[in-house]
Amino acid sequence: MFVALSGASTRCGAKAANLARLLRAGFAVPDGFVITDPCARGWERELAPALRTLGRGPFAVRSSALGEDGSAASFAGQLHTTLNAASPAEVAEAVRRSSGSAGSRQAAAYVTRTGHLASQPSVIVQVMVAAEAAGVVFTRHPVTGADEVVIEATAGLGDRLVAGAVTPQRWILDGGTSACPHGGGVLTARQAHDVAQVARRIEDVFGCPQDIEWAVAGGRVWVLQARPITVAPRAAARTAALAGRLLVAGTAASPGVASGPARVITGPDHFDRFTPGGVLVCRTTSPVWTPLLAHAAAVVTETGGMLAHAAIVAREFAIPAVLAAESAMTVLTHGQPVTVDGTRGTVTAADEWTDR
Repeated sequence: MFVALSGASTRCGAKAANLARLLRAGFAVPDGFVITDPCARGWERELAPALRTLGRGPFAVRSSALGEDGSAASFAGQLHTTLNAASPAEVAEAVRRSSGSAGSRQAAAYVTRTGHLASQPSVIVQVMVAAEAAGVVFTRHPVTGADEVVIEATAGLGDRLVAGAVTPQRWILDGGTSACPHGGGVLTARQAHDVAQVARRIEDVFGCPQDIEWAVAGGRVWVLQARPITVAPRAAARTAALAGRLLVAGTAASPGVASGPARVITGPDHFDRFTPGGVLVCRTTSPVWTPLLAHAAAVVTETGGMLAHAAIVAREFAIPAVLAAESAMTVLTHGQPVTVDGTRGTVTAADEWTDR
């Protein structure tokens, strides 16, 4: 029921199997183990001794379901992760939450929209990395498809970055040359090149473009997750109507163009204000928002980056997304018809008003 992470196979889910492969290839991956059947009885009795083999902790607890982190569906952010679980009791509760999250409302909405199912969830328990900086790196540009390494980074742990709760520092590296970073104070140019080098090596291991979560600690680049990039950039069906008045601009995060009434949603308590076919406008999107994303024409947020979970899910749902559009919730009015260009990163006024 307990398998050392280095020995994980595909029956433990792609997340665990990929990390095991990288461990065996010599990458810096936090030590850990996989609970292969957390729905069975008895694993709780084995947990404390297993944790002692990893040290004092704290620990990260993550799902590794069959169907998750695949080439066609990532389930990005849809299954539960717990960071900094300190005691065996906290780890046990986190294992149960990760194991049960495949049945959550957001996971069900993701499955309905994509047609892909995550089942038989194994759970990974790893030693936490005391991250000085963390984030996500793609070995292809997720919007343009260019052969560039795109890095998004934030100080400390990367959970707020993947949740879209912060607007990250971004580096785009083409060959050995880096563009000027967007945002500052997180990675140095040397660190960005180190992350990019690790990412390219991982791409070589798996033989396809990769979506990688990483952390920098103690002068090393630690690999926390590696999976295929699920969606190749697509051409927009039409170009944006440039005659429309520009309302807000932000990060182009999911390509394409769509129009609809803006639905400004301040939080889960106001989800009933959203109607299918509307343009979801919010401060940020956590996995709780997936049921709305699954029925949205497009999404606009005030924070986030193109590698956040919401951006990945938007691309898998094939809806345009503009993130980090400052003041979007103030400038855009509930019911106002807008056109979202997720290739250019703009939101413009459409011609007519609809009901509010």
